[in-house]
Amino acid sequence: MPGRIDRVALWALTCLLPCIALAQAPQWPSQQAIERALEATPFPGADRIGAQAVPQPPRVHPQRGGIDIEALARSKVHLPSTGAAAGMAITALRIFITLDMPRASLQLLTDQASRAGAVLVLRGLKSQSMRATISTVGDLIGTRHVAWVIDPEAYTRFGVRQAPTFVLTLNDAAGDTAAGGCGSACAAPAGFASVAGDVSLAYALEAILRRRPEAAPRAETLLKRLRGP
Repeated sequence: MPGRIDRVALWALTCLLPCIALAQAPQWPSQQAIERALEATPFPGADRIGAQAVPQPPRVHPQRGGIDIEALARSKVHLPSTGAAAGMAITALRIFITLDMPRASLQLLTDQASRAGAVLVLRGLKSQSMRATISTVGDLIGTRHVAWVIDPEAYTRFGVRQAPTFVLTLNDAAGDTAAGGCGSACAAPAGFASVAGDVSLAYALEAILRRRPEAAPRAETLLKRLRGP
């Protein structure tokens, strides 16, 4: 009996193997089925492809940062003036500083620049960042009216090699960056006077008066504004 059962099982397995192989083999569609599918859903022609609208990429609207650089610059460039002499003094006196100077010195010079109408001049950006420069200068100036500018060429024009340096121009041409077409290489010692060192603005102006008596019209006006009534 066992031998008969084994032969029956072997015969059944032999019959099932072709069916299993047929079930596992991929069923590819016939040519007739492919043609019927193409008729039902044909590929679009060139005319249909050209008529379809090309989707546009989404529009991205950049958001403004926390610091409005343009608005801050506009609020700092105008200083209060009391007449032609005051307006002249605003452009005649420059204080060359660096934001790496001691905080106490920067605060003192900023306060004196506000009272005398001087312009604070920076050589470049703090940490190579406009945002960091704006933030630092804004914190330094606060609510005071002080003009400031980033002007590396001015350091060459007036021969500035250290900060702070106080530069008083003695005529309008000396303060004009385009005067004579000399650009950043122009430095006419006869047209300005300068004092370098960690001193007060009043001390610098008095030193300029002693060295260059012809600076009296501008220097005395600045000293009067600095000392107040």
